[in-house]
Amino acid sequence: MKLGFSYILAFSLLMLFSTGVWGGNSDSRESRFTVYSHGFRIGEATSVCSLTGNGDHVTYKFSNTTKVNANFLLRSYSLEKHEDALVGRDGTLRYTRSSKENGHAVTIEGALENAEFHIKVIEKKVARTLSIPRERYDYTTMECPEIHMKREGERMTVRLLDFEALDVVTRRYTWVRSEDLQIGGKTYTFRVIDFEDKNKKCRRWIRVDDVGVMIARQVGSGKNGAYSLKLVEYKYPEI
Repeated sequence: MKLGFSYILAFSLLMLFSTGVWGGNSDSRESRFTVYSHGFRIGEATSVCSLTGNGDHVTYKFSNTTKVNANFLLRSYSLEKHEDALVGRDGTLRYTRSSKENGHAVTIEGALENAEFHIKVIEKKVARTLSIPRERYDYTTMECPEIHMKREGERMTVRLLDFEALDVVTRRYTWVRSEDLQIGGKTYTFRVIDFEDKNKKCRRWIRVDDVGVMIARQVGSGKNGAYSLKLVEYKYPEI
């Protein structure tokens, strides 16, 4: 039973150069999420996001660990996944992932070199490689194109390198509305964003803070199922 959320937290790694957040800070945020399916709690995920460097050398580092174990009447699903990424001014520079989904292990290593994103996939002890020219995509799933939207009701379409599908997809975004939510005893205004491509459909609640983009909620569905997640704790530890 694949629930369609193997990238639920990839969306929290977001490129913010145009928002004024990148000021040469050395900031970090840790977020903890609870994962649900059909109303049942089935797992948790933790992500750590940090900014380092100055000027043209500023980079955004991301690390995420997800553990899911769902047992329903007729089907079950398990996932253990860890991923790391590095984003610079020109987009995603490196991405790695190791995962075991229903006992099926996959390792992915990718890097942007010579205007191409080279990806090595190891599955069932067999390696294969992909090379995707940078000119073929506008963003990757390690970035957040919707932060460039200016107003509620706006729509936009981008070419997205999807690290889950290992393919470039056309993704459509809509800024549905703004909504106030209480997080950690404080009230913040979040953008409610819908997006859709050939593989998935999702709604998420996001806002920009000093480190990146904070996700409060996310509800989505793919070809094989539906999921939701909720932010339950966040903190700003020292690096």
